Amino acid sequence: MENSTLTKSSILLLTAAILLLFLFPDLSTPSPPPSPVNCTNGITNNCTVTNAYGMFPDRSTCHALKVVYPTSEQELLQFVANATASKTKMKVVTRFSHSIPKLSCPESGVTVKALIEATAEANLVIPYVPYWFGLTIGGLLSTGAHGSSLNGKGSAVHEYVTEMRLVTPAPADQNYATVKALKIGDPDLDATKVSLGVLGVISQVTLQLQPMFKRSLTFVTRNDSDLADQAVSFGYQHEFADLAWYPGQRKVLYRKDDRVPVNVSGNGAYDFIGFRPTATFAIQTYRFTEKIFETENDADGKCVYSQLITSTLAILAYGLTNNGLIFTGYPVIGYQNKMEAAGGCAFRSKDGLLTACPWDPRIKGSSFFHQTTVSIPLDRVKEFILDLQKLRDLQPAALCGLELYGGVLMRYAKSSSAYLGKEADVLDFDFTYYRQVED
Repeated sequence: MENSTLTKSSILLLTAAILLLFLFPDLSTPSPPPSPVNCTNGITNNCTVTNAYGMFPDRSTCHALKVVYPTSEQELLQFVANATASKTKMKVVTRFSHSIPKLSCPESGVTVKALIEATAEANLVIPYVPYWFGLTIGGLLSTGAHGSSLNGKGSAVHEYVTEMRLVTPAPADQNYATVKALKIGDPDLDATKVSLGVLGVISQVTLQLQPMFKRSLTFVTRNDSDLADQAVSFGYQHEFADLAWYPGQRKVLYRKDDRVPVNVSGNGAYDFIGFRPTATFAIQTYRFTEKIFETENDADGKCVYSQLITSTLAILAYGLTNNGLIFTGYPVIGYQNKMEAAGGCAFRSKDGLLTACPWDPRIKGSSFFHQTTVSIPLDRVKEFILDLQKLRDLQPAALCGLELYGGVLMRYAKSSSAYLGKEADVLDFDFTYYRQVED
């Protein structure tokens, strides 16, 4: 028993040292994620399709005889027409394919990062986006991806679509393919703006933008004893609020995040630590340590490990800086385009995999996980949290594994007119947890 304890302690100390090394801003050039499409016969034939994590939840493999890469709407129209005429099945895949479920291969297109940068040059912003800017606009619209807000029309990007163009199959008298142009007021827009990628290929999207503004962000950690009472009201108190719940530690990380005028002093940025380029050795060590606790069914070890992780993240302010370089204290105030999303590990030149995104499947021993999300209507949130706390109290260490992946992330979203959008104002609970590579 003493040897076992010593081994675990040594692993924890080693991991702590590595965490302190790789969680600071990385000045090296990381490797971007691999393409989700890989072909054996040349570069376009006999292909397999997966996602950014290297495996779908059911561990199946998608096969494709051929892949094409249109560079314009006209080329896209021709490819769809050719496939329709020959009765060839088609699917569309994004540049990085970050959708975990295999329920669709959403449309490709400009990334959130590119759109944020382009609009900022015109002193305009997208008010709400998901936290990861490696998504494509077509992909996030098709899957209903969102940030966190109960303000205005809510945090889902599809609520800010004013026009959309889709390329769809058509009869022979329409040359086997057509372009559908939809605008606000067209009932079909509610069907297409969240479509799971099955109604056509999105070729162009027009979004409603807002003038540039700043945000003021403060993270506060509190006991979870009153979480059930506070969760809903907190969402109305702050425009960009969210919560990260650490059930094993009985703590909640409250994100107090609000819009402020551009003349408020501050040039902060939020480069979330989990989305930065990470040293490959650190990625492998993190996974190795987690796997030991899983293999030994050591829930208490996970709890100790999670406290190490969360305390380190807090010391490093989760990736926040007051001037783009260092963190000096809360609140952190910065322009919207520097505060709303991150994802630096996906957008750099190759470095031979010395660094990468933590989940890069090319790395043996990379992060590998399940993610389950449930949407709870706001009027049911209190009883849902109380039920989870009762389950936690039965086995206090059982939920510590969630804390190794940032805890239970809780994001606010509003009801939508989209047919596949939210049916009510909700709080989404994201549960991310260990997944074994081999069954």
